Amino acid sequence: MIWAAILSSGLATYLTRSLPFVVGYRGRVPPALSRYLEALPVAIIAALVGPAVVLPAGATTHGAEPVAALVTVGIVVWRRSLLAGVAAGVATVAVVRLVL
Repeated sequence: MIWAAILSSGLATYLTRSLPFVVGYRGRVPPALSRYLEALPVAIIAALVGPAVVLPAGATTHGAEPVAALVTVGIVVWRRSLLAGVAAGVATVAVVRLVL
């Protein structure tokens, strides 16, 4: 039973990733759709990271994670660099955990 779940999950993942290459859009993409597709990866990351920041162990936290998230967002907005924001967030978590 576990192998059936693993194989079907792998097949579903493969199909969802390869389908856009097989069924390509041949015309121009409307500007609204283009903006949506450009923002989608950031929205997915935020949806995955958000609960881990607010409820990392299933309970609200007042530790390093919310502080680092605010620093990360601030640096990204200020510098327009996701790499700088992530680096600042990691450094903030390290410093706050060291202090607490």
